[in-house]
Amino acid sequence: MGRFDRRVWFLLGAMLVFRFGQGLYYPFSTIYFHNVVGISLSLVGLGLASLAAGSVVSGLISGPLTDRYGRRPVMLAALSGSAATFLGFAFVEGIGGYLVVSVAAGLLGSSSFDAARNAMVADVTHERLRARAYGLVRVGGNVGWALGPAVAGLVAASAGGSGTTYRAMFAGTAALTLAVAVSVALLVRESLPEVEERPSSAVPLSKLRAALADGPFVALLVAGFLMYYVFTQDWQALPIYASNFLQVPDAYVGLFLAGNGLMVILLQLPVAYLLDGRSKVAALAIAAALFAASSVTLLVTESFLGILVAFAGFFTLAEMILEVAGASLAADLAPVERRGTYLALFGCCFGAGYGISPIAAGLLLDAQLPEIIWMIQLAAAALSALSLLILAALRKRSAFGKDKEAERL
Repeated sequence: MGRFDRRVWFLLGAMLVFRFGQGLYYPFSTIYFHNVVGISLSLVGLGLASLAAGSVVSGLISGPLTDRYGRRPVMLAALSGSAATFLGFAFVEGIGGYLVVSVAAGLLGSSSFDAARNAMVADVTHERLRARAYGLVRVGGNVGWALGPAVAGLVAASAGGSGTTYRAMFAGTAALTLAVAVSVALLVRESLPEVEERPSSAVPLSKLRAALADGPFVALLVAGFLMYYVFTQDWQALPIYASNFLQVPDAYVGLFLAGNGLMVILLQLPVAYLLDGRSKVAALAIAAALFAASSVTLLVTESFLGILVAFAGFFTLAEMILEVAGASLAADLAPVERRGTYLALFGCCFGAGYGISPIAAGLLLDAQLPEIIWMIQLAAAALSALSLLILAALRKRSAFGKDKEAERL
């Protein structure tokens, strides 16, 4: 582990604080806006979709910006914007304000930070250690996720889930995010690689065009979007499903969410170690199969134990592989001068999935049809596996073409 650049270790600690703060907000935000503010689940889903749409736009712009100006400035801007919008959520009183803050959160929020952070990790880590570096940073983040929802659940349970309690937790999220921004400003050095020539335009969109013309990378984007559809939907749907359909207490909701973080703390580094030096495409196919197993479990069980097995078990293993192998494969596919762009576009898979999955979940939960949610997830997992087969075939064809060209020369 001593082989890692100090910035990897710093990002581990930064992610612990950042995700702890998010853990005070995200798991209970749907419950708060629906049960306290009085916004319908379908409109809560619309707000989440607006946030996700904003994050996709932000990712499309921030990727080329990280390659043009550096990773550190983008991280600082994203963390500052994220802190402001989390504080804004604490003052939302109706659907209008909720939608406005949601859009701002997408445009100014954490998706750009995640892309720039992943680019920095790739910059300072050798390819053969990259999965482990991403895994290490994720462990820090998931220590925060394990603590954040558990603390939030206990606070909500002890305070009776009042609006004041939820708003105080959202303000705490903003304060912790701002603390991370200050630490990045004071302690992190830029990692942008030196290249022969930088583009002259302020936002070099030619990098986006080149990335989206890369067949294997586009296949990865399709697979990533489909798996992140499942990923984002379960995080939003399962807390409200457990609370309103299965009458699971808030404290237990916090515990099964914390179980996800605990599993990552225990297993993320061993999983990442197994992935280094092995096919990331095959690893992602295994992740798709695990997401399918999670969906099947939710289809056939209606209990807290079923959610625990599906979410803290199959889902969490799939998540650990997706988050490490997906970013590693995107970095491997990227030319060094477009690394930030590739990683930002892969990060957009999360935003795109997040833009659709909460709307679908909200509509289906409002219609009392949670089983349809899990059936759609099963189909998404199968289609993502098909996209990975296409990716493997395209890479094989590309490698064959390069070999033939080398023979001619």
